[in-house]
Amino acid sequence: MECQQEIASKIIEQQAEYILAVKENQKQLYQDIQDEFKFSKNVEVVVDDELDHGRIEARKCSVITDFKFIDNSTKWEKLTSIIRMESTREFKNSNKPIETATRYYISSLNDTAQTFQKT
Repeated sequence: MECQQEIASKIIEQQAEYILAVKENQKQLYQDIQDEFKFSKNVEVVVDDELDHGRIEARKCSVITDFKFIDNSTKWEKLTSIIRMESTREFKNSNKPIETATRYYISSLNDTAQTFQKT
């Protein structure tokens, strides 16, 4: 994880912004982010539904900018937002199972769920 923290710092040094994926192998940060979404009362949410090519896709973007459980936020240069992207894909007229995925990100951007949804 220190490698990603260094990458984030270098990105900020270049006066740019970052959005970094957080995966389950980053155990403490991943758990802290899940706790944030479980207990936070200030979550901005945007839902986008789409019907195309026989598929129904739903994407839900949730953003928190007020952290309580990420105790190592000072190690992440300019950490401003945590993002959860949930997606569901259902195939019409098919026996295929419904596909679901949840992904988490950290970012130096202070933006809306609507903007992150499009990113």
